[in-house]
Amino acid sequence: MILNRNLTKRLMMALTLALSTSPLAVARMSKTTQTPDVKAAPHMHWQLTWQDDFKHGQKNLKGWHFDLGGNGWGNNEAEVYTHSRHNVFVANGHLNIMVIGKRQHGTVHYTSGRITTRNIFSQRYGLFVFRARLPKGRGLWPAIWMMPKKSVYGGWPRSGEIDIMESRGNWIHHVQGSLHSGNVWNQDNTQTKIYRLPHGETTTQWHTYALRWEPARDPHHPGRKIIKMQWYVDGHLYETRQGGWTVPNSAPRGSMNAPFNHRFYIILNMAVGGNYVGGKTPGPGRYDMQIAYIRAYRLAPGRG
Repeated sequence: MILNRNLTKRLMMALTLALSTSPLAVARMSKTTQTPDVKAAPHMHWQLTWQDDFKHGQKNLKGWHFDLGGNGWGNNEAEVYTHSRHNVFVANGHLNIMVIGKRQHGTVHYTSGRITTRNIFSQRYGLFVFRARLPKGRGLWPAIWMMPKKSVYGGWPRSGEIDIMESRGNWIHHVQGSLHSGNVWNQDNTQTKIYRLPHGETTTQWHTYALRWEPARDPHHPGRKIIKMQWYVDGHLYETRQGGWTVPNSAPRGSMNAPFNHRFYIILNMAVGGNYVGGKTPGPGRYDMQIAYIRAYRLAPGRG
């Protein structure tokens, strides 16, 4: 049977999408998606692989994995993560991660949310875009980040960590993007840069945060490719990393791209206190981190 060429192309794209995402992830795909601000390479386009636009209320949280509990999370944090709808909920087309601080017997206790795409979406390479608004408050630590689907090279930090955006609640003019790697848990290699928002803007306003992650030509060895990571805010590139991370001892010999050559999944959370914010904590109250959408893309040939 001979198929129309355009129909064949559409069928192949649909098959590629189905193989790269789970059924739950495919169910979240929308027919209308804005073109990303980050330009693709010449003769290529960004092909949408997964998204969540939070337009369907609590149904949008189906399949998301909730990390639960407290005990500091290795950073001396003060919050306890729950699966309560008071801490994680979808309303008015936004995902909300809410820190709630309540005073009990003279001490403020905090609950919050930490959710992941561990069971519904992971990807190696591509463009990852988030539209978010963060709360103001001393000791708040909102973050959008990624961890490896499988710890191929061993426990943290040997298999890597990608921080797309993190900030401090009393630091509302700045955000930060980082990579973590290393062979010893308390001696990780942190590559990071802080970005100051322009024109007096703050993180309490809506901004688009993005990470571009793909193999690129090694400037020192043109015949070789090495992973390049680039961080953007509202389409503005502010950080680039190509090498410099610690290749784990367990990686194959000559592997320049480990540990960032495997699939990673997304984590959204808001911590309270901890090392990153200097141990400070906010007063009693409700502090809301909002996400309007998440979109993931991969490079594909042609103009789309």
